[in-house]
Amino acid sequence: MLKEEFKYFWKGARWFALLPVLYLVLLFVNHRFQLSDFNVYYGAADALMNGEQVYGKAFGLSSGFYKYSPEILIPFLPFALLKYDVAAVLFYLVNTGVILLLLNELKQTFFKSIQWGKEVWFFIVVTILFFGDQLERELFLGNVNALLLLLTLWSVRSIENNQRAKAGIIYAVVLCFKIHFLILVPYFILKKEWKVLLYTIVGLLGMALLLFVCVPNRFVVLHSQWLKAVQAHNVQLDQSPNTVYHFIQASLSAIHMSVIPIAAVIIGLAIAGSGYLCFIWKNLGKGFKAHELLILVSLIPILTHTDTEHFLWAIPFFLMIITTISTWNEKGKIIGCLALALASIPFLFNSPDLVGRTFSKMLDEGGIGLTLILLFMFSFLYGSVNLFRNRFIKVGS
Repeated sequence: MLKEEFKYFWKGARWFALLPVLYLVLLFVNHRFQLSDFNVYYGAADALMNGEQVYGKAFGLSSGFYKYSPEILIPFLPFALLKYDVAAVLFYLVNTGVILLLLNELKQTFFKSIQWGKEVWFFIVVTILFFGDQLERELFLGNVNALLLLLTLWSVRSIENNQRAKAGIIYAVVLCFKIHFLILVPYFILKKEWKVLLYTIVGLLGMALLLFVCVPNRFVVLHSQWLKAVQAHNVQLDQSPNTVYHFIQASLSAIHMSVIPIAAVIIGLAIAGSGYLCFIWKNLGKGFKAHELLILVSLIPILTHTDTEHFLWAIPFFLMIITTISTWNEKGKIIGCLALALASIPFLFNSPDLVGRTFSKMLDEGGIGLTLILLFMFSFLYGSVNLFRNRFIKVGS
């Protein structure tokens, strides 16, 4: 980032930097500073360092099982050398920095030709408000979802800058954290991004080698236990309440029909895959397009079994929506804004402290997934209508 551009960014970002700091103070005052997800990373890294059990053991909460690749524990080893409270505060501050960097990277991705100013900050602020609950959970739980989105955006920008080796290595790190991002592999194959995939493999092998050097006698056992942990974590996809497969089953049930779980998954993937191919069809032979890949990232929460905070990955799709609405006429803008205000309910107000446990559970288990699915459906419909209208105009002229 250029020095002048950084000055404009920091002029606005410094006020956002105060919010997580004030939130940290409130957490301590109310004795709610836990970072339960970070506690899992910390506990597992400590167990790895001391030759203890990593998988199949709860760290902190009863549900705090470590289920990620053993390679990811390496960057958490320095935290495990510190007392937990010190390590947790340090990670919280790191996470705050990650979120600020994410804001800048969103600008670099979606507003390249515009300097930091009121227009850019308007879109960023609206996005922060819409995903306020997910960002708050990111800090409160001490998770890495914002980091993974930031790394993905860095990987995208590296491809655009013809730095494919760098992009592949960054993507390898993302995959080690969350195998959900395997959804991007077919796109890389379709776009013949062989160099990205090659360096992804190199990155994965490099991290595996580093782990082998650290714990050579436990290398195979750890990976075997990791695969079992992943298998145990993944419920039947059609039972995961925010997935498209669950809503297929629910819709069929409403008309007294049902299909076996694997059929619901196949139908869901077929619908999502067909819609996505229609979206990228006109650019099929034109090489890598950032927005095409970021749509896939935004689809992850409704195509895989995830928690509510993973809907943070839908930020790129949301920015595409609001930048499109900004080009509409006044009547269209009003309708679009009202629709987004309605859609914000399961995203922004998904908190028992705000709406009570019963309603929050409804939003958490189905409401937020259905909302994202509907946003995709309406966006696809809007794109299809525009496509046919443009073709009609061309034929007519």
